[in-house]
Amino acid sequence: MEKGVERLPNTGFAAVMYMFLLGSTLTLPLAAVAGHDAWISILLAIAVSLGIVWMYSHLCQLYPGKNLIEIGEELFGVWIGRLIGICYAWYAFHLGVMVVRNFTELILMVALPKTPPVVIAAVMVATVLWAAYAGIEVLARCSIFILGFVLTEGMFSIIFMGKDFQPSNLLPVIDKGWTPILQGMTGLIGFPLCETVLFAMIIPQLNKIEQAKKTVLWTTVAGGLLLLLINIRNTLILGELSSRLIYPSYTAYQYISIADFIERVEPAVIFTWVMGGFVKICVCLYVSAKSLTTILSSKRFRTYLVPLSILMLLYSRIIYRNNAEMIFFAGEVYQWYVAPFEIIIPLLMLLAAAWAKRKKKPSSLSEEGPIPEVPVT
Repeated sequence: MEKGVERLPNTGFAAVMYMFLLGSTLTLPLAAVAGHDAWISILLAIAVSLGIVWMYSHLCQLYPGKNLIEIGEELFGVWIGRLIGICYAWYAFHLGVMVVRNFTELILMVALPKTPPVVIAAVMVATVLWAAYAGIEVLARCSIFILGFVLTEGMFSIIFMGKDFQPSNLLPVIDKGWTPILQGMTGLIGFPLCETVLFAMIIPQLNKIEQAKKTVLWTTVAGGLLLLLINIRNTLILGELSSRLIYPSYTAYQYISIADFIERVEPAVIFTWVMGGFVKICVCLYVSAKSLTTILSSKRFRTYLVPLSILMLLYSRIIYRNNAEMIFFAGEVYQWYVAPFEIIIPLLMLLAAAWAKRKKKPSSLSEEGPIPEVPVT
């Protein structure tokens, strides 16, 4: 049975968004093109992303209780609004497919090389389906629990890897010029910092909608800073090698050795990374289903979860022919592919909202009529 509208506390929303930001990012090299200067790319990407994130969070506050598709319908009409909805339903679905494939490849490579890929993907998608069917409130509680593991694991990794840090790995600074740094910045804006535009479909469910902008902006900063720490940690351990490996964090964990007794801890942290991916896929599936619900004027988003999850599983097996093709798409194509979803559409909607607000003011004044004159005695 379909429940009523779910409501989220801002803390739960922030936890889901934080884990969504980390998701698959914990395992992959960030701004690899910038090499050991990737930390500069991350800082610049955080600064630029805040402006983009502000756009959609401001839109949601201008139209409280309405998601991005409903705002589009009000600004541009029903049919254009539904076209926007189709775009975001596809984007959420496609992003979920890519994350499923990414984590399937990760587990195959480092943990279960002899397991059929479809089995790994099916287990993950089934778990995601259960969580999405339970609702966004359940996902928020799960995210708060998982977030504790992620932060604890990150803190202890820095402590135990500290003895192997080589500060010289960060030098010389900007020795290759600004071009690779800016290229790394644009890549990070597309993945993962501005992928949070999907949360414009969830913001209307916040208990305190007036604090949405503040919550989204601070969560973006917090998530970006953790990614910065992870990148610096990997560079201090691996140097330039960290930008050339497929899974640099996994290699960095191999350096942990406690009293020559506790070693090879990297398989244990795979659990944490998979949980991050679980949250991200779940958000993608949930948003895709909610988008279809809005487009079709339905009230039961759970109706679409099962077919979408099956399609997500099937498409994840054919989206790339091999791992190299996946890496090429993520590094060279993805940042331009997502620009309409993350930047262009929200910007056009914000401009249209500003125009509509400006146009509304004179009309409201004319309806009130002229101000009556006060007789002078």
